[in-house]
Amino acid sequence: MQPARRSNEERREHSIQQVLSAALQLFVSKGYENATIDTIAAEAGLTKGAVYFYFKGKAALLHALLDDAEQLYAEIFSQLKSSGENPIKQLEMFVDWCAETGAENQELLVLPILVSLQAMGKDAEVAAHLKRMYDRYHDEMARITRDGQARGLFDNRVAVRERAAVLVALTDGMLLEWYRFSGALDGRALAESAKAQILSGLGVTAQ
Repeated sequence: MQPARRSNEERREHSIQQVLSAALQLFVSKGYENATIDTIAAEAGLTKGAVYFYFKGKAALLHALLDDAEQLYAEIFSQLKSSGENPIKQLEMFVDWCAETGAENQELLVLPILVSLQAMGKDAEVAAHLKRMYDRYHDEMARITRDGQARGLFDNRVAVRERAAVLVALTDGMLLEWYRFSGALDGRALAESAKAQILSGLGVTAQ
């Protein structure tokens, strides 16, 4: 029996995913500035013209990937907000999410971190996209911090925005270190260590 032929829509979606996967791998491993449409097409097993058929250029590919990463973060932030859990538990849930999601989407979570270092100040649209992502990230960490201080769970000797910035830096750093030594570090053990460091730094007074 002959296998069913893919529809045009299925072939189109498959090709788009091939291009996105190739772009993600190259943006992370080689750097956004060093990746070219030629190398992306070769990695995807498609022609350069095929890549341009689906995406206007390299920046369009990057924005599509950042949209995917942004959606992942939006989902976990919504879950945290609606969970009804206390701020300590919400932070633990977030770090656990980083470990679980990073196991399946490590490059996608690392991409915004790397591009924020490579493209900020060079591409206004990319910078604006990243700012929107990180503003939401900082706002969520600030919300959790503010709630924890109000409940007397975290000490209040550090300003909320600066503490939120440190929480972002710690979780970003954890993801980067995991990617850098992915063959040697266990994601779950890394998350447990991160939670201990974060809660200790917050001056947690109750569990």
